Amino acid sequence: MAKRITDAQVLGERGVALLSRRLLDMGFLWHPTNAPVEAGIDGFIELRDPTTGEVSNTWLAVQSKARTKLDKETDTSFEFVCSRKDLEYWRRGNMPVLLIVSRPDTQEAWWVPVKEYFADPARATTQKIIFDKRSNALIGTAQPELLALSAAAGSGTYFRPAPTPEHLLSNLLTITRFPACFYRADTSYGEATDLHQELRRRMEYPPRQWALHGGVLYSIHDLREEPWCHVCDRGTVERIETEEWAQSDDPDVSRRFVWLLKDCLHEVCGRLRMKLDKDEGYYYFKATEDLSPRQVSYRSRQKATRRTVFRAYRSKLNPDKVAYYRHVAFEPRFIRFDGKWCLEINPTYRFTSDGAEPHPFREEYLSKIKSIEGSGAVGGIVVMFAALLADRTYLFARNYDHLGFGSLLGVDLPVGIDDLQWRKRDAAPPQDATDDDDDTDPIAEAERTDLLFREDIL
Repeated sequence: MAKRITDAQVLGERGVALLSRRLLDMGFLWHPTNAPVEAGIDGFIELRDPTTGEVSNTWLAVQSKARTKLDKETDTSFEFVCSRKDLEYWRRGNMPVLLIVSRPDTQEAWWVPVKEYFADPARATTQKIIFDKRSNALIGTAQPELLALSAAAGSGTYFRPAPTPEHLLSNLLTITRFPACFYRADTSYGEATDLHQELRRRMEYPPRQWALHGGVLYSIHDLREEPWCHVCDRGTVERIETEEWAQSDDPDVSRRFVWLLKDCLHEVCGRLRMKLDKDEGYYYFKATEDLSPRQVSYRSRQKATRRTVFRAYRSKLNPDKVAYYRHVAFEPRFIRFDGKWCLEINPTYRFTSDGAEPHPFREEYLSKIKSIEGSGAVGGIVVMFAALLADRTYLFARNYDHLGFGSLLGVDLPVGIDDLQWRKRDAAPPQDATDDDDDTDPIAEAERTDLLFREDIL
């Protein structure tokens, strides 16, 4: 298909050419932005002393609007309605901004200083400018007014650049699938260990996803069936709709709901070769049988990648000796945010002596790595866990029936965050590197992990 230039584009260029000639006739210089995309400023007027030719770094910003027909035109005036976004943008900073409306067909142009015009709140509400064809004409007699306008703004005028919108990712992973329903029934068992032993008598690996509280058994499994009917009063079994618990404001109901979700999460993490440390409350990647490094592959925000989630770190003093093993881990927390249930992912690490036993200096190692770990390292691990826990979408994928995850919650910000402030504690620039193929200390490793919590909106 052939490239085209529209009539509107040609008209706009004719308007810019017209105002450029008028400004040169006044002795001023016109500097167009020539940007393919601009947010509300087409160029800048550099003012100079018309007598001496001296320039003093004094500028006016300009938005050009070319028209073939003027709105509500009379012999003496016409109207122009500004968009709310344009007004908000033009009024930033202290540099004077001119709106120049032109009619190239008749070689006419008119100007208005936007900030001064809309200093009146009543005018700002209407967003409307009424041009006086005589007093607002862009002709030679406007030269002193333009000089006075810049002088009033003073030296050091600036125009705030257009805000860059950003998308921020949180560590909240949305839940897309819950158990179809829940069941409750009375039971004579008062301790969970006793009830579990009874279930073990009837099957080698009894299902999880149940909780015992106050003589009542709760589960995602139908308690009227085997083996549950042997540990509860079948006649008291009640079916509870998931929505009833998910949206309840009763703290006790929410607590029971989370109990069962945690058991479901245990099943999901087990499929990822992760184990729960009951004392610490986190899931960690298990050691390999031969203690060789374990890697996982996943899809990050930008590409397919991999990360080493279990490995040995050797002593600096004695390279033949393993100082410790490090397991990537996360602390889970189910929360309801803005009416939606999510899994909060809090990355952490487990340090062991032999891949199983906790290392005697684990607390010191953990404190050290977290003290220097930047947002990039944390963000990269959160994205990894989100990708691993999310439902598989390929054909014949075997997702867990009772719990499913979607994507990380994010928020669109109209104004981005200053990179220098964001990264002031981070030692490395953002990148998509992973921590594989490197046997250095995890402290150095944490300084080069990818920053994945920020996305520019194109």
